[in-house]
Amino acid sequence: MSESVVPGSRRRVRAGLVAALVTVVGASALAVVATRSDGGAGGAAVAAAVRPVVAPSPTMIPPATEAPAPAPVATSSSTTTMTTTVAPPPAPPLHVAAARPPAPPPAPLTLTTALQQALGGMSGCLIIQDDGATIFDRDSGSAFVPASSQKLLVAAAALSRLGPDFRFETRVVAAHPPQDGSVDDAWLVGAGDPYLATPEYVGYLATKVRTADLPMTPMAILADELVARGVRAIPGGLHTDESRYEPQRSVPSWKASYVTEAEVGSLGALTVNEGLASWGPSQTVASDPAVSAATALGRLLGDRGVALPAPTAGGTAPPRSVVLATVRSAPLAQIVAGMLRASDNYVAEMLVKELDHQYGGPGLTAGGTARVLEEDGRLGVPVEGVHLGDGSGLDVGNRATCRALLGALNLSRLEPFSVLDSGLAIAGHTGTLAKRYVGSPADGRLAAKTGWINGAAAMVGRIAGQPTRRFALIVNGQFGWPAAQAIEDRIVALLTSGLAL
Repeated sequence: MSESVVPGSRRRVRAGLVAALVTVVGASALAVVATRSDGGAGGAAVAAAVRPVVAPSPTMIPPATEAPAPAPVATSSSTTTMTTTVAPPPAPPLHVAAARPPAPPPAPLTLTTALQQALGGMSGCLIIQDDGATIFDRDSGSAFVPASSQKLLVAAAALSRLGPDFRFETRVVAAHPPQDGSVDDAWLVGAGDPYLATPEYVGYLATKVRTADLPMTPMAILADELVARGVRAIPGGLHTDESRYEPQRSVPSWKASYVTEAEVGSLGALTVNEGLASWGPSQTVASDPAVSAATALGRLLGDRGVALPAPTAGGTAPPRSVVLATVRSAPLAQIVAGMLRASDNYVAEMLVKELDHQYGGPGLTAGGTARVLEEDGRLGVPVEGVHLGDGSGLDVGNRATCRALLGALNLSRLEPFSVLDSGLAIAGHTGTLAKRYVGSPADGRLAAKTGWINGAAAMVGRIAGQPTRRFALIVNGQFGWPAAQAIEDRIVALLTSGLAL
């Protein structure tokens, strides 16, 4: 017996099923689609039932973390079939490494940064000015051992007190004019000329690039003038007069080796050949520089046919003496230039003595160095923290600041002090820099006063260009000359590199 279905009851059953499905679908926000192969009333009932699901209320919106429902899949058969779409399980999260942003390009190297790296942790100071404006300053007010760079301070004070046209004047005097070609006695009177020299010494200096152009004072002029005055004999011989300065042959605080190794010749108001008894590989200082000077003049006179005995030391020329011969030095500006260019220790010490004499002192080093600071301070050079134990910079007790050294160099903008710039050694050409920086960007552009003793290197100078760059550098530490030179070379290379600030 076959089963019969009443059409009306089938519709009621189908409607009940749809209602149940709508309830489920509404809770899960899944779309329910019912189809009927013949497209009859059953399809319309299903469509009417699912209409609320198409536009659900806000409370029906699923949480944001749930995956959206996939599109419904419909199947059909000869009978009415209900198809539901089931959400797939959520995919596991993807762990994608965040892309690193590209590294920024390295910052361009600046002059300031490069200088800081070059100086590192070294003890010292550096100040740089472009056309007078400070562009770099590291400890410029702190005091360090300046070595020979302090000669700039001595030079400035000497030019200020004496003037650039000042000349030392060495004389031969006698109590009476010559009679019948003879003077009983004659006195060689010293005036502190540091460059009074014999022809042999002048010839020796001319063979060395560093000293070839020093403004030496020819002692031979005295001999020639005496002969021109008709002097043919000095029976009593030459006497020495070095009373302008109190005799002090060296600086008390110096190391003994400065004398034994002839770093500086014997000091005094009457000297010849920078206080040396011999020069060259076996250089020695004169034990009595005044007697050495008189002996040298006596030899020159003998070569010209003048008869005289060996000289005698000590004493002073008689008052109201007659001047028989005079030789004057080059102007002070040229002497200062020679001192700066060749870093001449002897000239620096003699200028300090002359400064003491000019202020009414006995011509001693201590008095002269005090006058240097007094004169420089009056000129506006910042001398706070500066201490000078000598004039040359050999004394390890000397202290100077980069600010003071640059202040002295900057005086060169004033006419009386122009030689403080023009007298500097030029890289690749003259003085202490004649053999340095040849072929480099500093060649011919760098002009500087150098300084060096064990453990102290210094350089103060100017670099030609637009703008004009002036600088002062002092570095102290436990190092020898090769390391000191390397430090200076690094700084000079940066200062001439063209790096932006």
